[in-house]
Amino acid sequence: MRFDASSVAINSASFSPHDALETLERCLRTGAKYPQLRSVCASWFANVVHEPVIFVTECIDIVYDKMSEHNQPSGTYHDDEEDGGLLVCMYLLLECVCRVPGVREGRQRKRFATVVTRGVVTCERGRARAGKLIHRAVTESNTFPARAIVRVIEMFGLEFDDLGFVSPHEAHEAMSRFTRRLFDEGKQRAAMAIVLHFSLEDFVTVETLQGLVQGNEYSLALEFAQADPRLVRTWVEICINDGEQNHNHASLRHAHKAVTVFQIEQDFPDVRTRYYSSTISRMIAKGQFEVALKRAGSDVQLQRHVVDSLAAVEQFEYAVEYANRCGLNFNCDPIELARIVAQRRATFFQLPQTLSEAVVFVGDEASLLAASQEFLWNQHVVGIDTEWGADMGEDVDDGNNGEVATLQISSSKGVLILDVPALLKDCPDALNKTIGSLFRDVQVLKLGFAVQEDLRRLAKCHKLFTRVRSVVDLQSLWKLAVADARSRSDSAAALPWSTEVELSRYQPIGLSTLVAAVLGKPLDKTMRMSDWRKRPLSLSQMEYAALDAWTLVEVHESLLATHHEEYSPLVESMLKSYEFKR
Repeated sequence: MRFDASSVAINSASFSPHDALETLERCLRTGAKYPQLRSVCASWFANVVHEPVIFVTECIDIVYDKMSEHNQPSGTYHDDEEDGGLLVCMYLLLECVCRVPGVREGRQRKRFATVVTRGVVTCERGRARAGKLIHRAVTESNTFPARAIVRVIEMFGLEFDDLGFVSPHEAHEAMSRFTRRLFDEGKQRAAMAIVLHFSLEDFVTVETLQGLVQGNEYSLALEFAQADPRLVRTWVEICINDGEQNHNHASLRHAHKAVTVFQIEQDFPDVRTRYYSSTISRMIAKGQFEVALKRAGSDVQLQRHVVDSLAAVEQFEYAVEYANRCGLNFNCDPIELARIVAQRRATFFQLPQTLSEAVVFVGDEASLLAASQEFLWNQHVVGIDTEWGADMGEDVDDGNNGEVATLQISSSKGVLILDVPALLKDCPDALNKTIGSLFRDVQVLKLGFAVQEDLRRLAKCHKLFTRVRSVVDLQSLWKLAVADARSRSDSAAALPWSTEVELSRYQPIGLSTLVAAVLGKPLDKTMRMSDWRKRPLSLSQMEYAALDAWTLVEVHESLLATHHEEYSPLVESMLKSYEFKR
């Protein structure tokens, strides 16, 4: 049943903090979501509660007292799992009261060497009451979570003077003791929030920085390091040491970020190379070979690292190609290389020899018209696939991420690899008359694999791609076939989707696995994270792109030939047309 905020009934004449907490907890138990409850709280503060800040501090006191009733070991500050409902209610009330107009204002306050502007609750009575609660929380043995304490401090914008100690010095000492306890318990994030909020200089130490790195609290550590200019260089050194000794890529990334932000590259001239080398190694491990070479750029040392990394994972074929492209020497036993190439070709599905001259890159109007006439006209079945200019590899940042870089269209006669950005720029009318017309032709069966996202991205490129008729998604078709076979006790095991392997599969099948199931060998997905915006595409990229589209047609024709009676009805049932809005 859908939650209705208007159905939350209260007695406005006697509405109390206890009522508010009980009502919110009840709503949570009945399925209300956090955003839905915001409107409930907003209504209370606008129409029922006369002093919202005082009301909320009374709610916090109630939550604190209830949690303190639990007989936890002295000094233990548990996380939010226990009393989760109460804490959610408290956080909700805190958030909503701070949205009430006039409750908070921005004030400048010093934080170590910098000045920041933070929201501060203006109600002095409310601040005093919140400060008193924080006083209790940091000096008593209680079970109030550290994150809740931090939330109250930050939302109210409390200072030492608000905490009810005899003097600011005594408040400083109490907060320092509490913070040290949090560090000892491994609660670095909560501890550092307090250090930064109150500018606790006692913790401006190398040991604190090391602890933050170990806890992967890099953003906090970088902000903390700025408290003392001398610590910035120490911070970089700690990150470098951790990155090298523990093979921690994140540490090297933040070392590079720090030297760039603080413009101290001259003090750490090798940080960029260390960081980029780590990035390249990770890309190679993920099969992002072209992206790794792009990351190396014109840096010879990094180019060499790409080649050596490829050789280290026995990708000698690519190591030789990249070494030649970069003008580097790379010695590889030609017999061993030939063996590896032969093994790869024997292991993975390959384009037939008959298509060696029938994979065409289309980047202008002349090649578009010629290739369309030769390979697509009078064809009743085509396979379609796209490669995106995606966010390829860690740390790659490009404003064109996610745009379609190439569109592959295959028939049994050949494959077109269309340079979509170039064709849309130079000859959109010709593209519409050829590919656009093909997409809209109900007589031409378009085969895809997880095709909706391909079509959606194409539609964002140009209106000529917004209507696509007669589409069959082979991934969805296979899923339907397996589900049908699973539900039938007399399912024929000879059908490729009725094997024991397929009947036990509950995750969506991948294209490589589908090709293996129907055609006998998987696809080589080494180039799956290639740089598809690069021109010209490499031979490996061309083969990869062509295979993804061509195997769709080959799988379809194979199933028609071997299992026509069972397969054809599936195709008919899965026929679908798409129309996208731009």
